This record gives sequence, C-alpha cells and structure tokens, in this order.
Amino acid sequence: MDKLENGDYQIFLKKQDRFYFVDSKNPENNKIMLGKTVAKNLQNQSGSVPLYSNNAKIKLKQLFNEFDFLISKGLDFDTSFEAIGKELEQTYYQTESILENLDKKILEYVEENKAYARPNTRILKTIENLQKERTDLHKTLK
Repeated sequence: MDKLENGDYQIFLKKQDRFYFVDSKNPENNKIMLGKTVAKNLQNQSGSVPLYSNNAKIKLKQLFNEFDFLISKGLDFDTSFEAIGKELEQTYYQTESILENLDKKILEYVEENKAYARPNTRILKTIENLQKERTDLHKTLK
C-alpha cells in the first residue's frame, strides 16, 4: 500500500492473496477473503474502478530479464535459450489473445455506455482503465 501525495492510497493486491479480517467485538464475523473479493469491496465502498495488471505482462518481463541475463553472461545458444524462446513464443500468442479480449471488453463497455442519456462515469472509468491495461501490455509486448 502506498500513500500518494494527494493523501489517497494506492493498493496492490493479487487476486489469489488471502486476507484475514478480524472483528474483535464479534469474533463470529471474522473471515478470510481473497484479493479479488477485497478489491471488489474496496471498489464498492470507494466508487473507484480498479486497474488490473496482467499475468502475461509480468511473464513477458520475466522472460526478457532471463534473456538479458543469459546474454550478459556470454552464454552460447543452448537449451536454456531454446527453452526461453519457446516460452516467449507461447507467452506472445497468449498476450495477443489477451489484447484481443481487452479490445472486445472496451467495445462492449462503449456500447453499454451509449445506452445512457448521459455518459456513465463508472463505465467511462472502466474503459479508461482497460485502455491503460491494454496500452501497458502492448508496450511490454513491443
């Protein structure tokens, strides 16, 4: 969790992280929630739309770092490079598919927003965040 200059907070959660919430007054209300549930609850309470990072982006960065490491060590082309190359190719195709899905989601939200007499701010923020996610993933891919 980071505190921003304007006093707001920026929180980074993984969807599968587990959080244990304790209610000291009513212990029967104690519960475990996954990160995706915590993000949904925070979204409902704050009205902010979360910005999601993408596993493909993380995987691409990791593969590029592995390639750079092997090259910096002056290693010859061997099975390590070949394995990373195959994994990079699979991740590339997965990323292309994710980009196509993001495009479809953006179009769906644009169409949904057209149904309102005035622009729906929640939908506009969701579109904006999907576009940021898409741009960020596309930059990583290129």
